[in-house]
Amino acid sequence: MLSRNIFSDEHDMLRETARRFFEREVAPHHRAWEKTGVAPRSVWKKAGEAGLLCVNIPEAYGGGGADRLAAAVLIEEQARLGLSGPGFSTHSDIVAPYVLNYGTEEQKRHWLPRMASGDAIGAIVLTEPSAGSDLRAIRTTAVRDGDEIVLNGQKTFITNGQCADLLLVAA
Repeated sequence: MLSRNIFSDEHDMLRETARRFFEREVAPHHRAWEKTGVAPRSVWKKAGEAGLLCVNIPEAYGGGGADRLAAAVLIEEQARLGLSGPGFSTHSDIVAPYVLNYGTEEQKRHWLPRMASGDAIGAIVLTEPSAGSDLRAIRTTAVRDGDEIVLNGQKTFITNGQCADLLLVAA
């Protein structure tokens, strides 16, 4: 890899941790997980224990408190090995920031520490049969009905949906 000066010593240490983790815990099983469509919860727990989930989420909520480049380091290390899963980036870089930026304090305290530890897995429910992932074209609606919200629509290709505890639905 070319030498780049945008990464700090902390990023380099994270890169080494991520590289070892992905080589040992993900790469040997990746093909099988791709066939079944899901990685076991045990690898999520191990990723959480290694500090590789929710690296950008503030430490106050159980995250790593790192900058955006830390997430880029993790994506680069997965890409270096040709790993498309197990869905850590969707979980950490899409779902968790939505909870952080738009969730109530109660939701943040409930979900974010569990997501950072790998005890809870986040999914995004976006793609629709007639709209793809074009947010402006989605037709699913969410209507408040008393204390509940009623969803009406169709979704496909739910990233992490087969193993998720928290589903972020675009409506």
